[in-house]
Amino acid sequence: MLSFIFSINQKLRVTLSLIYLGIVIILSLMPSKDIPDISPFNGFDKVVHLCLYLGFSWLLCWALHSEKRTYLYSLILLICVIWGIIMETFQLYMHFGRSFEWFDVISNTSGALTGILLYHLMTRKKLIAKY
Repeated sequence: MLSFIFSINQKLRVTLSLIYLGIVIILSLMPSKDIPDISPFNGFDKVVHLCLYLGFSWLLCWALHSEKRTYLYSLILLICVIWGIIMETFQLYMHFGRSFEWFDVISNTSGALTGILLYHLMTRKKLIAKY
């Protein structure tokens, strides 16, 4: 499975990453009245933020081949953090019933860090040799 994922060509990697980013934008800016309340516990939305940005950072690492240029991990983290703050700011000023929350920014950042760490662990030199 890993060999298939990492054999996908660059254009498709970037395309899939941009599609995912579009989904993150839609979910982030969707009016609150359109979001079903399916949370099994208080604060579940923070888990959703973490998961969204985990996927976002992992896909950016994958699209940019960050295992070959490890300085990209820092850049990807910065991109994810800034993007999360921009989305929260848009929520504040769009007046769709959403608001800016620092805990969402923290969840986004935690997810981005987790995604980068997972990608790094998956692509360590021992694993790269297999594909």
